[in-house]
Amino acid sequence: DLYENCQNDTGVRAIFLYPLNALIGSQKKRMDAWVRALEGLTYAVYNGNTDEQHNARYINEHLPELVSRKQIRDTPPQILFTNPSMLEYILVRDKDVPLLENSKGKLRWILLDEAHTLVGSSASEMALLIRRVVDAFQVDIKDLRFAITSATVGTGEESENSLKVFMANLCGIEASQIEVITSKREFKELPNDFVIDNKEEVVEKKKKIYNSDALSL
Repeated sequence: DLYENCQNDTGVRAIFLYPLNALIGSQKKRMDAWVRALEGLTYAVYNGNTDEQHNARYINEHLPELVSRKQIRDTPPQILFTNPSMLEYILVRDKDVPLLENSKGKLRWILLDEAHTLVGSSASEMALLIRRVVDAFQVDIKDLRFAITSATVGTGEESENSLKVFMANLCGIEASQIEVITSKREFKELPNDFVIDNKEEVVEKKKKIYNSDALSL
């Protein structure tokens, strides 16, 4: 979507929200490889570790990643990695007004990781944050796409319907718009030349783990 519609243009199109900065690391590596291969797109990590400014040489060496807050504000990337706390700051801090102004009406995606951690007050706070983001970026929530990932949280029709209702309330959209995507781990037999004393026990444990249900939203 971003490659087809947003190449060579500034403004945040997708916000990746992670509860912890540590979770951004592995995804950042994949994103860097993807963006470099496609060209025409930029990304940035905006959290407490992001420096205010860098010299021109350092900036050019790290493209297509934007490595300073000044870059992110002046020429917002299409893809922004951040956490809920920093996103709160972006919405209220005067310094970050240019980021919002330069991204006005352009946001297309909000991606939430570790959705199973959103319970009680944290779920309410995230729901309010999403609505504030929609307002600050001046987009219609009906035009936004949400992608939400979660650890195993249950299977079956009742569980799926409960998930849809929860995510609908969280994102401010209709439950009928939500599609639950399930997956199954792939089981691979141990090679014949794999030698271990308790091989049968290991095989049984592998089967139990790999045959358990995994669910992502």
